[in-house]
Amino acid sequence: MALTARVRDVLQLRPIAVPDAGSVASDRGGLWTVIWIAGGSCWLVIALIGLLWAWPVSGTYQDGEFVVTSTTRLVHHALLFLISAACYRVGLGGGWPAALPGRLRVIAINVLLALLVVRLAPMVLALSVGIAEGSWQELREDASSWSLSQPTLVQWAWLLRFWMPPYVLGLSVVALVRVWQRYHRETMRLAYLSTEYANLRMAMLSAQLQPHFLFNSLHAIAELVNENPPRAVEMLARLGDFLRYALESSKQPWVRVSAEVAGVEAYLAVQQTRFSDRLRVRLEVEPAALNERVPALLLQPIVENAIEHGRSGPDESVTVSVSIRCIGRRLHVGVTNSTPRLEQVLARSAYGDGLRNVEARLHAAYGDGATFTLGPDPVRGTLAELDMPIEVRTPISSERG
Repeated sequence: MALTARVRDVLQLRPIAVPDAGSVASDRGGLWTVIWIAGGSCWLVIALIGLLWAWPVSGTYQDGEFVVTSTTRLVHHALLFLISAACYRVGLGGGWPAALPGRLRVIAINVLLALLVVRLAPMVLALSVGIAEGSWQELREDASSWSLSQPTLVQWAWLLRFWMPPYVLGLSVVALVRVWQRYHRETMRLAYLSTEYANLRMAMLSAQLQPHFLFNSLHAIAELVNENPPRAVEMLARLGDFLRYALESSKQPWVRVSAEVAGVEAYLAVQQTRFSDRLRVRLEVEPAALNERVPALLLQPIVENAIEHGRSGPDESVTVSVSIRCIGRRLHVGVTNSTPRLEQVLARSAYGDGLRNVEARLHAAYGDGATFTLGPDPVRGTLAELDMPIEVRTPISSERG
């Protein structure tokens, strides 16, 4: 039941773990971090540009108007950014709703907050002069002309021209960083779910193999019980060895080639006990390939297919060869039987359950990066070929055991 529920969650792309209050609080804290770093960096660049632009005339009178000093200008930008940061938090804290009314509400809130910051800019400037230069009296009359109760179109035009761009740029930078963060988190989540789906799919496909082989073996043992009891006992022992490997492999979707070869040897021992001298086996594994990883129980259905179809000849005898080697950065597996020989490459529509299972597990593990073909061997008989990439990022769960 637990496996079924987990599969349902993955197939429906539901989160494996539901975020709790702590994760929500962390997300809100992340918004503040983006505001301070991304928004603060944007305002700092704007402040430095304004400082360099006004540097030659700072602290002088131009056309009867006093130009504040560079220190005052920096204090002004710092105070205005603090106010803007609070507005960014309010404006972006609710996210971006899916419904149109919600989006219009967010846009309206951000427009009002931008106008508020712009309108407070001259009062913050007067405060900055007092903090940086101690000249409170000098700007009292100028500050009163900028009071909230006396806005004019000329004042608004001046304010929007000089202070709306910095606020909007800072807001845009913060919003873009937040969008990128959410996109990155969603990408990682989907990648995790995709990996989980592939692992679960391979586990379910592997589970389908064990009953298939088990039923065939038990049927053969039932026939041997009366005909040859000692061989039936020996086959039961070999079957136990293989099932032990199969059960251990079912706990993890990936195994080393050395473990997979051991499983194939256990399977072939069962079949050789069953068919005696009518089955001959040749197994060749390149040492460099032993430590590479492949999906668990990948080779057994191919070898089983080679044996079952190879025994269709008149004398019901067959020779099966298994070759595993590395070619460049790819792993090549070849399984041949001495008879019969296919005339051409077998179409996928003609695959049986075992071969369809192999192809499905290859696709779940490698996507389009692996190939499986079944066709005539260059010498005799039939050749099944697997070609898989070696450099595959193995899921963490496969490292257990």
